[in-house]
Amino acid sequence: MKITFFTVALLLGMTINAQVKFDAEFESGSVGEITQIDSVYVRVSENDSILHLSYIIESRFDPKNPVDTALPPSARWFYFRMTGTKNKYVYLHFKHTDPLRAVYSYDNRHFERFEANEAEFRKIHKFFDVDTVYIAYFIPYTNSFLQNRIDSWKCHKHVTVNTFGYSLHKQPMQLITITDKAVIDESKYRVWIHARTHTSETPGSWHLDGLIDALLADSKDAEAYRKHFIFYIVPFANPDGVFEGLSRSNSTGVNQEINWDRDELQTVVEVKNLKQQIKELTSDRAFDLVLNMHSQVANSATYWVHTAQTTNDKFLSRQLHLCYLNMFDNSYMSPAELSFSQMASRYPEGWIWNSFGDKTVAMTLETPYTYFGAGNMWLNAENLRDFGRTTLNAIAMYFGICTPGRIILDNENAKTQGKWNEAKSDKMIYFGDNYLYPQKSGSKITYRHKKVSAGKYKIYRWDAGESGETPVADKNRWVSVGIYEQKKTSGFKYKFKTDGKEIFDALMLIKIED
Repeated sequence: MKITFFTVALLLGMTINAQVKFDAEFESGSVGEITQIDSVYVRVSENDSILHLSYIIESRFDPKNPVDTALPPSARWFYFRMTGTKNKYVYLHFKHTDPLRAVYSYDNRHFERFEANEAEFRKIHKFFDVDTVYIAYFIPYTNSFLQNRIDSWKCHKHVTVNTFGYSLHKQPMQLITITDKAVIDESKYRVWIHARTHTSETPGSWHLDGLIDALLADSKDAEAYRKHFIFYIVPFANPDGVFEGLSRSNSTGVNQEINWDRDELQTVVEVKNLKQQIKELTSDRAFDLVLNMHSQVANSATYWVHTAQTTNDKFLSRQLHLCYLNMFDNSYMSPAELSFSQMASRYPEGWIWNSFGDKTVAMTLETPYTYFGAGNMWLNAENLRDFGRTTLNAIAMYFGICTPGRIILDNENAKTQGKWNEAKSDKMIYFGDNYLYPQKSGSKITYRHKKVSAGKYKIYRWDAGESGETPVADKNRWVSVGIYEQKKTSGFKYKFKTDGKEIFDALMLIKIED
């Protein structure tokens, strides 16, 4: 066959134009070796062909762990850019990682999931009509994005931002403190939260972002929260790992999550900084609550609850109380999805337990990468942020904080008629110091409050039940009582006539918006 200059030039041009380039030379970017499997033009009509390209994408492994040498490095996180994709159909097959439906963006700001017909486990295939596309395991939450958020948050008069140390590669470790500075600190509950120890777990950052926004909202509820709490928040516990696009380790390969019981030489600087900051903040008294934000492959959100065998009955009950409160009016969690583990010194919660015992409730909260539970509610930044708002509300309920829109009345707000017993048990889940139960049918209990604003309210009572690793059916939850209308802003009374079998604990009023 005679090949003309024109034909050679055309073929050469087609080859050059067929190239798709890959790189991860940007913040949090990560990709390993890339191998092209195939390249073929498919005629989709008489005068139209589409180039189909297929690649193997090997995710980049974290450095080998020099402390826990038997622990294999992770390669879950990927975040890379493809250029030259316009009018091409691209197939990607991932190795060393486990995406179900990854995310993509054309501007590196607005990410969306690949459609179900474009993605399956470890595979993606899609026709692109633009020249540049970014692909990631989940929606990135980078250091630059965090700094923009911090610049916004610190404009709020109740926010303080400090750098309490630096990572090995000199990234700042930042502490965001949120509280109403006009209220004395001694009267407040103290909550510590840290996130992104495992840096691929970006859902945890979006969850925490929503919690912070809810805490800083221009609302009566947020105002009440700031008066009753000091929140100490470390958004990035592993800033090098975030910046460098690692999966679970810091820049040296150490998994910080299990580095809390090591000797001085084997403790990484990031964990040393965290420990020192906690010691300084707890020099006068312990934190009331510690939350360790993570994300998991399982398609559900969960708390890791520490067993009574490795803590005590009281601690288990208090952990479960917070968990069940976080499930109220919340489609993101259910009792069946809770996880249980032994308290171990290598974890931050174990270090907190060894330092403060049951004075501090400390747990890990895991958000999924994919979707929530049986409803297959696929995750995005906004529903994770909404989950953050429900977590903040649960924390406030746990400590019995009243707001204009939600009033919690415990037994000290109740007056009984007839014969009643007061009970206490470390194996029951209830508000305050006790719960009540009548000795016989017909006994009455009246909940009172000195001032409730006029309006309609949904009323719930806390149905206390036993604690334990197996959820008790229809217990340890808010039970709807009905709708109550407060005619005018004045004192409040609500009476129950009992059948002699119920347990009575807290009552909650939630105002129905007009």
